[in-house]
Amino acid sequence: MLKRTHLSIRFGKLNHCTLDENNPVGAKCLEDATVPPGHRGPLIDRCQPARCGYSIIAPEHLPIWQAEHASLTKLRSLPALPANRKALIDQQIRDVEIALTKAGEA
Repeated sequence: MLKRTHLSIRFGKLNHCTLDENNPVGAKCLEDATVPPGHRGPLIDRCQPARCGYSIIAPEHLPIWQAEHASLTKLRSLPALPANRKALIDQQIRDVEIALTKAGEA
């Protein structure tokens, strides 16, 4: 079935990627990126699972995302953090919550 629909899945630790190499429009990893000549597919090191429509969060990814949420929430509660660092952590928490929502866990 995957061959007929021309869908390829790249299995990852934090998500799975269904980027269509022939039509990568909307891939967050490729936005404003310098893509090496001859490269096809996603740029895994730039993956943004919370913001990319090609990203799939599967049940096996949930413990990692839940642990990340707990870690960021604990870090956010530290009183000595400067405001700009708190703002960055708030954005990271929102991204994790979006990923968890995509997985149906939030």
